[in-house]
Amino acid sequence: MNKQHHSNNKSEPESKSTLTPDADENYLPADTSSPAIIGLWVFMAVITMLFFLFTVAYKIRMSLSDWQSLNEPWQLSLSTAMLFMSCVAMANCRRRAALLPSVVACRSILIVAVLLTLGFVFTQLWAWQYLVDQNITVDNNPANSFFYLLTGLHGLHVLGGLAALFLVIYNARKGHANSLYQSLHLCTRYWHFLLLIWLFLLGLLRFT
Repeated sequence: MNKQHHSNNKSEPESKSTLTPDADENYLPADTSSPAIIGLWVFMAVITMLFFLFTVAYKIRMSLSDWQSLNEPWQLSLSTAMLFMSCVAMANCRRRAALLPSVVACRSILIVAVLLTLGFVFTQLWAWQYLVDQNITVDNNPANSFFYLLTGLHGLHVLGGLAALFLVIYNARKGHANSLYQSLHLCTRYWHFLLLIWLFLLGLLRFT
């Protein structure tokens, strides 16, 4: 009888993003084809256009005679590695949340992701300080101005992603665990997008 009753429960349709106290049930993550996904794609498209316009301005400005190429500080390699590892950590967070929608399940890897992302930001500030110590400031070369502008703009978007991630963690801890997987799915996609933008900027600055 118990087996038959359990079998009947299995056959019933189960709505997505619904938690169940039954340990034998499988958690189905929230649908990722929601308006939030569309909103994220639109937001990333806007950011892409913004950096594209700055890239065009960069290419036009560097053709003038007063342009002096900037030797990028070595800290950029360290910050790139940190951003890459933070993307890997975020992907692991999403994978764990798909199996168990709980902050506790992915708490340790979430902390690693946040620390690596903060490390990226602080390494960028370290690179700025390194340049300032060598008197490579905004006002003495157009190339310097673009370096600070592009890296600073990217850093602001990274901080915005961290703010969104903290909001996700706060909501999950307040009992909205059903949305944890979908939220981490969005954050992970945004983190990968930031990495692609950063690699593009790094190539632009290094090879021009």
